[in-house]
Amino acid sequence: MKRLKGTLLASCVAAVLAATGVAQAEDVTFVHDKGFWSEAFQDVAKAAEAEAGVKIVETPYATTEQYKAFIQASLAGGDLPDMFTWWTGVSFTELVSTGKIAPLDSIWEEMIASGEFDASAADLFRADGHIYAVPLLLARWVMIYNKEKFAEAGITEEPKTWDELMAAAEKLKAAGITPFNATVHEGWRGFIWFQELLLRTDPAAYNGIHDGSVAYDSDAVRKVFEIWSDLYAKGYFTDPRSNQEIEDFAGGNAGMYLKGEWVVGSLASNGLETDQIGAFIVPNITEGLPSAVVLEGGPVVVSADSIDRPEVQEAVKFWASVAGANAWSSASGNYVGNTKAAAPNEIIAKISGDMSAAGTAAYLRWWEAVPPDLQGELVAELNRFMLDPTMTTAEDVMSRMQALNADYWANQ
Repeated sequence: MKRLKGTLLASCVAAVLAATGVAQAEDVTFVHDKGFWSEAFQDVAKAAEAEAGVKIVETPYATTEQYKAFIQASLAGGDLPDMFTWWTGVSFTELVSTGKIAPLDSIWEEMIASGEFDASAADLFRADGHIYAVPLLLARWVMIYNKEKFAEAGITEEPKTWDELMAAAEKLKAAGITPFNATVHEGWRGFIWFQELLLRTDPAAYNGIHDGSVAYDSDAVRKVFEIWSDLYAKGYFTDPRSNQEIEDFAGGNAGMYLKGEWVVGSLASNGLETDQIGAFIVPNITEGLPSAVVLEGGPVVVSADSIDRPEVQEAVKFWASVAGANAWSSASGNYVGNTKAAAPNEIIAKISGDMSAAGTAAYLRWWEAVPPDLQGELVAELNRFMLDPTMTTAEDVMSRMQALNADYWANQ
């Protein structure tokens, strides 16, 4: 993983501290790279202070790469924030292996004993036989759609098959509405359609690219790029260069938006209310495949040096409590898995019902499943394809991705 130079990192830290204020010794520091939820985190902090008497001070980082560099520097310097967000999968296991993240088994025992969490909710946060996080969110990645745009295009039912989804896209285009909203905004989004198309065509290959057993220039991956390139050629996607992806969709620039359920709250903040949108699980392309969905499980971890402080334990417990879950879902629209908390919105309730009815299997999101040392460079290649979505570019992208992939696994 590439690291920022010391002077640049120091500048980034100084800028953040100047913007947010320095936390006091008795405060609980909470650091993240999700600035779009900064106000929502502050709402939860207010609720924590009012109901639990603990003061949480949140600090956002502007980009994911700056954030990763800060955490890496903090790990090396032995000065981690009290609480901070991370990702599940390989990067989570690597973080835990540093020995500087606190196990939260006793807190989870209380959470499960209270009936507020199912024991299975902890599975994403297990490593080395222990549980090391509470949920920031549990989000399924689904197709969000604008009900008004569907009505304008004469689409009366949610697509149940890939052919129906393509027919809906063609109706939207004929009505002058771009079917799908997708950009390379913030540099990390390039994997979204890649992961979805691979899961919809070959779930075994989807798992295989994560452990090195399937190559990025294999036939399974080439098929994904052929479908993806064809969708671009048909004019089904918005301009990938936009740096206001969420605002664009909220403003009505497209009919559909492939995203995690967490985007519902962000859309509402930008004027597109929950009752104006619907959502459905993306149908499979290859016939006969079982229902599947991509799952993103965001963890909140605690520094091993901080866990013994009573105020830190109270902050963690409040976050996962009914009051904390309700405050977070009200402010952001996110679901953390607390079964006694109110459902954040009707979209999450609807997808849960659809998954139950179809026996839908959940697959770990590409971002968490791929080795973290490969994340940045691989997603940069996927972004490059989106900016020039031809098969000529795709062949070069696949070759470059596989070279990076092969080099990584050869050294494991």
